[in-house]
Order: sequence, then C-alpha cells, then structure tokens
Amino acid sequence: MEDYADPNDPLLGIRKEDTEKQIESQIQEHLRQGFIAKVFGIIAYQIALLILLVLFAFLNESFRQLIYTSTFLYILSFIISITCLVVPIINPSLFEKVPTNYILLTIFTLSYSWLVAFYTVHFDPKSVLVALFLTLITVVSISIYALWTKTDYTVYGGVLFTSLTLLIFCGIIEIFFPIKLLYLISLYGGLIIFCLYLLYDVQLLVGNRIRKFKEDDYILAAINIYLDIIGIFIRILAIVGGKKN
Repeated sequence: MEDYADPNDPLLGIRKEDTEKQIESQIQEHLRQGFIAKVFGIIAYQIALLILLVLFAFLNESFRQLIYTSTFLYILSFIISITCLVVPIINPSLFEKVPTNYILLTIFTLSYSWLVAFYTVHFDPKSVLVALFLTLITVVSISIYALWTKTDYTVYGGVLFTSLTLLIFCGIIEIFFPIKLLYLISLYGGLIIFCLYLLYDVQLLVGNRIRKFKEDDYILAAINIYLDIIGIFIRILAIVGGKKN
C-alpha cells in the first residue's frame, strides 16, 4: 500500500521551510568563501607588486638612487595614494564597478608601493628580510586568533578609528617637534593599533560577527587588510632594522 504525503500536514511545511533555509545558508556560505578567496587573491597581487618594486630597487643602483632623490615622485605618489582612497569614499560605487575598481586598485598599489620602497631601501636587506619574516608570523597569528576567538572585535571600529586618528596627529606633531616620546608612541602604539585593525578587518572579512564586509566590498576589504599588513611591516622594520645610511 502506497503512502501519500498529506498536503495539510503542518510538519511537511516545517520540513520544507527548514530545507529552504539550509539551501540558502549553503549558498550564502559558498558566496562568502568565494568572496574571501577573491580578497586574498587581490592582497597577494598587491604584495607581489610591492615586493617586485622593492626587490628591483635593491638590485638596481640607479633605480634606488631615483627613489632616494626624486622628491617630486615621492610627493606625487603620496597625492595619488590619498586620492585613490578619498575619491571612492565620496563615490563608493567606484569600488564596485569593473574594471574601474581594479584600475584604481592598481594605481593605488603602485603609488603606495613607491612610498613603502622609499622607506624600505634605507634599511639593510637583512633587516628587511627579518622584518618580513616577523610580519608574516604576526599576520598569520592574528588571523588565526581572529577566527578562533569568541570575542567580536567588529564592534570596536569607532575606538580603533579614534586611536588611529590620535596616532596620525602624534606623527604630524613629531615631524615638527622631534620628541623621542612621541616617536616611541607612534612606533609601538602604531604597531599595536595596526595589529588590532588587522584583527578587526579579518573578522569583517570572514563575516560571522555582528558586522561584516559586503560581498561587493572585495576591493575595500583587500585595501584595508593590505594597509594593516604594511603598517605592521613598517613598524617592525623600524624596530629591528639597521639603517644603511
């Protein structure tokens, strides 16, 4: 004797609703995994451009001297970097339009890499390698902790932004009034803040907390994490590095 499902059975509706929710959850998880993979791919692209530029500067004396002496290119790179960050804030859709977002990303990465190269080539290559290794350990450790901890750091965005603003003001004051205490605050305080920002951004990336990056924010997420990593690297290099001149 065949069994027929009663369409009026309330359990059938519940089972159907649960199945739909499960399918939707799997789709969202799949989309998030693709988003995370895309962001890490973009970050790898940015870091590769930076490493190639710095490596070429260390291997080519004339190019290194160009980085040393060209104040115009340094100022131009700084202006371009800031512009590429500010313009999408005014018009957020620029980070979502292909290929405009990738063009902006490449321009920003090249100009910012020039700034990082200008700073990096002042140090001994061994110090740079040590700083890279320590940065790698730091980034991996923080990322693992961000995934493992039950604490939701995405709610502390306001605190981190305020701390970063104070850090920037300390750096500006230290330029005009070279006080060692301000330098130490900028150095070690900056290292702590960028480590916390990396923790914050990784949790936003994974998306299993109160706040998260949207799937369309892959360029923004990549730039944020890239800046966190570079911020950590620069300060570790300043701590462990021996300058060439």
